[in-house]
Amino acid sequence: MPFFCIHCRSEIDPTYKACPFCGEQITDFLRKYLEEPIDGKYKLLSRLGVGGMGEVYKVLHIHLNAIRVVKLMRAAIATDKGAHDRFLREARLATRIQHPNVATLFDFATLDDGARYMVWEFIEGINLHEMLEERGPLSPRYAAKLSVQALRGLDAIHRAGIVHRDISPENLMITRDDEGEERVKIIDLGIAKTGSEEGDDKTKTGMFVGKWKYCSPEHLGMLESGERIDGRADLYSFGIVLYEMLTGAPPFQSDTPHGYLMLHASEKPKPMRDINPTVPEAPQLESIIFRALEKDRTRRFATAREFADAIERVIPLLPDAPGAKPMLPDAVEVTDEATREREYPATVATLDLAPTVRTESFVPPPSLPAPPQKTGRSRIAAIAVATVIVIGAGVGLMFRKHPEAVKEVTVTAPVTSAGTIVLKAQAHVGINAFPWAAVQHVRDLDGGQEVALQANIVTPAQIDLSPGKYEITLTNPAFKKPITETIEVGAGEQRTINVQFTDAASASLPDFGASE
Repeated sequence: MPFFCIHCRSEIDPTYKACPFCGEQITDFLRKYLEEPIDGKYKLLSRLGVGGMGEVYKVLHIHLNAIRVVKLMRAAIATDKGAHDRFLREARLATRIQHPNVATLFDFATLDDGARYMVWEFIEGINLHEMLEERGPLSPRYAAKLSVQALRGLDAIHRAGIVHRDISPENLMITRDDEGEERVKIIDLGIAKTGSEEGDDKTKTGMFVGKWKYCSPEHLGMLESGERIDGRADLYSFGIVLYEMLTGAPPFQSDTPHGYLMLHASEKPKPMRDINPTVPEAPQLESIIFRALEKDRTRRFATAREFADAIERVIPLLPDAPGAKPMLPDAVEVTDEATREREYPATVATLDLAPTVRTESFVPPPSLPAPPQKTGRSRIAAIAVATVIVIGAGVGLMFRKHPEAVKEVTVTAPVTSAGTIVLKAQAHVGINAFPWAAVQHVRDLDGGQEVALQANIVTPAQIDLSPGKYEITLTNPAFKKPITETIEVGAGEQRTINVQFTDAASASLPDFGASE
């Protein structure tokens, strides 16, 4: 029987580790279940995500003719007690909640090889982070309507005795119901806990669990002795989300975990028009947000329902026009670090396309125009694939952007006597360090020269370099010795450097005098 790539549908040899046409990874799970339904009822349609713990697939329930999402934990991971317990806990917690604004869990089972899987509701739509990236800030009235739905779902989670602990735009899906009305769905209970569970918000390695940008002071240990985290921590996180929905930026911004820790511990949020002057005035809604962002949780709303009711009362008073996107510098989100217990996304997959390199002959023009550049807050964009067009005796040079992945194109060789140039994509180097580091310098080992860098680059960071071999030196003022790494990168290649100034297992966050 022929075997087809789950992504591009090309016929390939099933023994390949990756599709030679699109690069999609071919796992043992795919080899077994691409043609054979899981448990005789779930047919694989596409892969939505893949990570260290397992994979996420869009599937068809062949008996019900219904689309579902299968979240798989690999057999090798399932034998790890910690990973197994988290996976099972997510399933058990999800079965307690039946609400239109919370994703529904349909099934949980174990395969013959020991791999475990959950079957979730398939949500056709985008998450709030993607919506804000595409549209910019939302109008106060529209943001309020979405928020009321999200808080109703959060109230159901809290009434089930569960604290979500990871409320963020990525975990709020926007879809449409059967009548075409917009519906907010809360997803991903992967790090949620009940109020009766022991433990805190750090993994066994001492790393914070959640997202630094949206964490509450309680997540950081700011509790009185004997107190525990409750649903009011989620309300603080949602206050940050709502602030970002209106302004296009969160109230607290930092490049390091330590910076976020200090901001959440002591900094008051600025008025929204200080962050984005184009935001329409909505003092009633702003007052509600600032109440949710009180450092002292006793001064916040007592419940998500109370929070939602307060917003609902002011909706008729709110303007229906959004502000413009704020002019903010590109920044790397520090929560891209491996600081979360969950290892893969619940609903979204990303595709990294290899750059196209072309060589064409033409009569050289007097000068080459600089390629256009595209920037975005979510990633450091580069320049798209270049195509050289020869039209008779005239010369045209066209640069075209690929919609999936844009790569910087630069001329790396002079025009020859035959009129030939070589266009080569830059390489991309990701730099991670624990607990953090500053990029002191980057030296080109091929040419022996220092690479000019932007000032104050702090990890996690990504830098774009020409193909070659480099020496990268990182420093942290808390440690005497810098760390130097050598890396070689090719055209269009993505490489990552990971360094540790100290062992994560022995590190801990500052102690504020109490833990959950």
